[in-house]
Amino acid sequence: MPQEKEEIFKKIGLDVSDDNINLDLTKTKDFFNTLQNKFQEKAENIGKDIAEGKVDLEENVGIKINNEEINIDLKKTKSFIEEFGKKIENFLSEIDHAVGKLDKK
Repeated sequence: MPQEKEEIFKKIGLDVSDDNINLDLTKTKDFFNTLQNKFQEKAENIGKDIAEGKVDLEENVGIKINNEEINIDLKKTKSFIEEFGKKIENFLSEIDHAVGKLDKK
């Protein structure tokens, strides 16, 4: 196994040898907790940026909100959701690919 992959496996608590697979549940739990915290932090930062007006929802997502009304540009919103969906699909396919490699071993 290449050194780079071996280091990644060690970070998540996985040790793969010819005859054994050892999983350190503490390291695995810590890894996923760290990952969760990073996602949560990014989501909070995005929410804060939106609240502070640093992200232009109208331009990027097609949603304009003021004190009297909410306008939604369905074409822009659809485009945003499609792009976001593609990013999620890519992320999930990478995870699926990594799991598939583990299944083969």
